[in-house]
Amino acid sequence: MRNSPGSDDGRGRRLKALCSKDQSQIGEDGLKCRPESEKPPGLAPRRPSNTPGNTEPEVLTETIPDQPDLFATDRWPRRPYCSDDLENGLVIRSLRQALNKPYIQVNPPKLRVWALFDVDRESAAASWMDAGLPPPSWVTQNRANGHAHLAYGLSAPVLVEGMEARQAPMRYLCAVESLMRSMLRADEGFGGLITKNPVHPLWRTMKGPRMGYELSELAEWLPGLEKHVPRRRSPEQVGLGRNVTLFDSTRHWAYRAIRDYWGGGLEGWNAWIMKCNLFALGRNGDFMTPLDPRECWWIARSVGKWTWRRTTAEGFSQWQAAQGRKGGTAKGRAYDEQRAKAQLMRASGMTQAAIAAELGVTERSIRNWTGK
Repeated sequence: MRNSPGSDDGRGRRLKALCSKDQSQIGEDGLKCRPESEKPPGLAPRRPSNTPGNTEPEVLTETIPDQPDLFATDRWPRRPYCSDDLENGLVIRSLRQALNKPYIQVNPPKLRVWALFDVDRESAAASWMDAGLPPPSWVTQNRANGHAHLAYGLSAPVLVEGMEARQAPMRYLCAVESLMRSMLRADEGFGGLITKNPVHPLWRTMKGPRMGYELSELAEWLPGLEKHVPRRRSPEQVGLGRNVTLFDSTRHWAYRAIRDYWGGGLEGWNAWIMKCNLFALGRNGDFMTPLDPRECWWIARSVGKWTWRRTTAEGFSQWQAAQGRKGGTAKGRAYDEQRAKAQLMRASGMTQAAIAAELGVTERSIRNWTGK
């Protein structure tokens, strides 16, 4: 069971003051960083009782934006999307150039390294305390209105796209993000492609005590997590669940659609990739809050590339034959069950007409099955 964050009122209020739009702390150009010795530390909610290592309080402290140890660069995309102003669109730049932009892509394509949440309210940087969650790895907060992005690093990044992606960890991550988003009251439409750059001076950046969590550790703070696990036939329609849904839909469609493009050479390849992208964009439109078109493109290209390389006419014929054998076996079992039911009903005294109506078959079938 997690503990209430309100138990340490004094230090909790000091952190909320740090994270709020407090005019006494904000000058004309935003928050004026205090000397390190004067910064009021914030206290995280205590860990669950079954979590080891509960000897030191965890704090969230403000950092100087160019602090060099905020990230290990091998966890960043090499050529991320970035922007000076989101209304003017995104560009792709080298990591060195992108780090000078206020908005940046922090998760590499196909990989979830950081779980990101967009909280659009004043004192958003303290929302993890109100929700009873562990402290984030870092928080980037708008100095003017207090809105913030919260990031939780994953010790073991999860492959979320591509034919090599494993469904179990992806769906587990989807459930964790879904429940955390709900508890933080974060924006469900935020896809996490672009976030406030934590090393840019435009934002107030606060660093947590840990750069990474295991998914199982985060799950300990999330009561009722099993209710948020997306099912195969009813996956979540927000956050990572949209990626899971779109990936599944596109790959199942692609297994058959690729047949029209076999032997087409370079022209066929280009047409196939465009077709995959169009399908993904169309399916994306079914979501209440669609993914960014660039995420659709990554999913479509991953599926298209895999099916182009690995799906052949010979392999497809073998797959069809295997599916037919499975279907024949299933039909045979269903037939045997129907016949056994008919014989039992007949033995109990039911008429052939009544049995046929009950099982949805003809009376002739009943005569054949019962031998009468």
